[in-house]
Order: sequence, then C-alpha cells, then structure tokens
Amino acid sequence: MKISKKTATINKKRPNDVLNSSKNSEYSKIQLFTKTQLIRYGYYRRSDLKKDKIKKVLCSFNPFLKNINSSDPLILSLKGLMKLFIGEIIEISKQTMFEKQDNVQWLDNAIQPKHIYESINRQSLNF
Repeated sequence: MKISKKTATINKKRPNDVLNSSKNSEYSKIQLFTKTQLIRYGYYRRSDLKKDKIKKVLCSFNPFLKNINSSDPLILSLKGLMKLFIGEIIEISKQTMFEKQDNVQWLDNAIQPKHIYESINRQSLNF
C-alpha cells in the first residue's frame, strides 16, 4: 500500500497485467516448438468445428437435446473440448509413430489409422 499526503492507493494487478503475463507464458512455450510442431499448432489455431455438426453428435447421444440452440454454452464448451481432444490424439499419434519407428521421416509423414487407434487406447488408459 502506497500512502501519499492526499490519497492512498493500493498496488494490485490489473486485469490487463494478468492477460499480458498469460500471453507471455504462452509465447515462451511456443518458442520451444520445433518447426513441424509450429506448423501443426498453426493448423490447430485455424481449425474450427462446426456448431451444427457438434449439435448433431450431441443429439445422437441424447435425443432430448434436439431443441438446443447452436449458440448455447454447452455447444461452445463441447466445441472447445473436442478441439483439445483431437489435438491431444494427434500429438500422441506422432509420439507412437516415433516410438515404433514406422516411417523413416516420422515428422513429415501422415498419421496412419493404427496410430490413431493406439493413441485413443493410451488416452483412455490415462483416465
């Protein structure tokens, strides 16, 4: 607490400072990426899952949600979670390609379905 003759002010973090610190920490993590990881991260940032498709998947599991609005927070949160899940599956698939040494240049080659199946199995074991 800083006290002057006329006013007293409290030094605390402003919301902008918190946002800037989180952006700096994200930027420092991005600097550690390899070139291929940066390319994949760029695709990840630009990717978008359509709300109507997510609503269709959600309604197939629970038909009572047929009348839900596409801008509902549930749809938006599922959209984010699905994007995170897909990103994790891709990273684990690349790791399995490296571990099994299936391809000579595993960083540049496409992921095979067997790698995706194994990464989903690994992911389900972690839960």
